[in-house]
Amino acid sequence: MHVKRSMPAVLLALAGLVGASGAVEAEVNVRHRLDVETTGGKVLVRVTIENHGEQTIWVPREVAAEDELTGKRFELREARGGREVQYAGPMVKRAAYTAADYLEVKPHTMHLNTVDITRAYAFRKGAQSYEISYPGPWLPDVNKLDEVSTSPSEPVRFTYAAK
Repeated sequence: MHVKRSMPAVLLALAGLVGASGAVEAEVNVRHRLDVETTGGKVLVRVTIENHGEQTIWVPREVAAEDELTGKRFELREARGGREVQYAGPMVKRAAYTAADYLEVKPHTMHLNTVDITRAYAFRKGAQSYEISYPGPWLPDVNKLDEVSTSPSEPVRFTYAAK
């Protein structure tokens, strides 16, 4: 008898979890993807930003439109052992980001950019395997700079032979 009385409450709780789960999935509408090319002595990272949502988003201009970095933007680790590869590129002191530091990505569009990270990270000499990822920050509203959302990329493995 106790089970019968509590069953409706359990079913409502489960329905709430399913509904909440669906709501969270519907909000995730941005995807970041990385591809790495290591030819000609360079490490080139192609960043793909996909906006599957119904509204415009804004992404950091440095990763979305520049060809080199001015600060640590990617997470880079040695594939064996997971040791972090230190950022060794320029560190530009700057004020907090403003709306001008973001690039607009319209709904249902994809944006591509290639960033050369060869001199930006302290790659070890010789052929080494690495894993790179990107935290994927983006803004749902460029007028609310403190409301940053993230859609991290999946880690990507690559091999690079530094000289």
